[in-house]
Amino acid sequence: MNELVSDQESSDTQEKIAVHNTLNKKIATAAIFIAVGLVLSYINPFAYFTIMGAKINPFAHVVNGIMGVLVGGPFAIITATGIAVLRFSLAIGSIHAFHGGISGAVVVGISAYILWKKKPEYVEYAALTEPIGTVFIGGTIAFLIVPTGGIVGLLTWWILFAASCIPGSIIGFLILRVLKKAGISREDYFPK
Repeated sequence: MNELVSDQESSDTQEKIAVHNTLNKKIATAAIFIAVGLVLSYINPFAYFTIMGAKINPFAHVVNGIMGVLVGGPFAIITATGIAVLRFSLAIGSIHAFHGGISGAVVVGISAYILWKKKPEYVEYAALTEPIGTVFIGGTIAFLIVPTGGIVGLLTWWILFAASCIPGSIIGFLILRVLKKAGISREDYFPK
């Protein structure tokens, strides 16, 4: 009987250690990608341009796609928020970094979760859903913040956000494919 209890305690301890290690890995990855997103926003001056107060920056969306697929929605949202806070506070990003980045991270996180449950071999395709959140949710919020020109203004915001996030989501998807071939995938963060 004591051996049975001891085996159960050992199994519980191993499970707690695995969960703790996975959480540490997610936190570390989020911190690294916040730094990567910030550096790519600032040091790479030819990678963004400003139109109507919105900085068109595809690299912020690369990070959203990678984080949402690899580490999951909650950590993708934390990463997008961290990047937006730092960019805005350092004056290298606009207020639109918040709703543009966070909405894209939410959609990628949800899409990755659904694909992971239904068709895990296609989970990296969730990165391509980032424009759905960024354009339609983030762009609409941008229009509500700066309402310009009725429906034409809304379409303008959608086009601006699309110009930023479509290339970024494609680059993120391609990076995820390369990482998968290198043996780095969502399974590293969500062991079965």
